[in-house]
Amino acid sequence: MSALVLAQFTREAAFRDAVTRAGADGTQIVGLWSPYPVEIDDIGADTAAPIAWIASAAGLGAALVFYVFIWWTATQAYPLNSGGRPLHSWQVFLIAPIEFGALAAAVAGMIAFMMRARLTRLHDAAFDLAEIETASSEHFVIALACEADRTSATIAALAEAGAIHTRLVTS
Repeated sequence: MSALVLAQFTREAAFRDAVTRAGADGTQIVGLWSPYPVEIDDIGADTAAPIAWIASAAGLGAALVFYVFIWWTATQAYPLNSGGRPLHSWQVFLIAPIEFGALAAAVAGMIAFMMRARLTRLHDAAFDLAEIETASSEHFVIALACEADRTSATIAALAEAGAIHTRLVTS
């Protein structure tokens, strides 16, 4: 059974120290809230968003599929000899797939961004916690997931880092 440990900090240095300790201990960080953006060096988690790769793959894939569709339509499904020109005129066929690929990349990038930022959720369970209300104005809050047998050690480590208030939330 896992538990959630919440800790409040008044100073940014203590908050950063707690985040660094949690990353070094291998404790899973569930959430970080602060009144202003805080630069966290390396917390041991992969925070790089693959949004650019998703958008690029979607754009290239859509352009390729659209090019194949245009080629198949012009050469196989409805070949039309217009003025002795070749059926596969790739110079003309490239314009539409490039535009369609750019559109598909933009749409896929926006969808990936919204899914990565969790903007499709109307309510987050963290908003029910009393500590999160003060995080937007005056306190720094960290939420850590830990096993039931490690809760006392986690609370002690957060208190040692400078937490003014810690709370254990069990499900």
